[in-house]
Amino acid sequence: MDAITFCLPQSLDISVVNETQQMMLAQLQSQQDIDQVNIDAGELSRIDTAGLQLLTALVIDINRKSIDLSWKNVNDELLLSASRLGLNHLLKLN
Repeated sequence: MDAITFCLPQSLDISVVNETQQMMLAQLQSQQDIDQVNIDAGELSRIDTAGLQLLTALVIDINRKSIDLSWKNVNDELLLSASRLGLNHLLKLN
């Protein structure tokens, strides 16, 4: 079994969300036996609703495939932004 890590960019907003989504999808599809996905938010300093929507879709897809999810270096920006939209539980940030 394999694990993959997604390192979020410094700014996860509408200007980079399509590119980030394509990169994530390519990584997920390139490996067959993924049992763990790590999301590293250590570089993230800005996120908008498009970025949160991408993360929400990713977490839903990971859950649907019964893949374990682990967050690393979660910062206040991500926690506050997700909390404002009521997404902390869905994103498994709590």
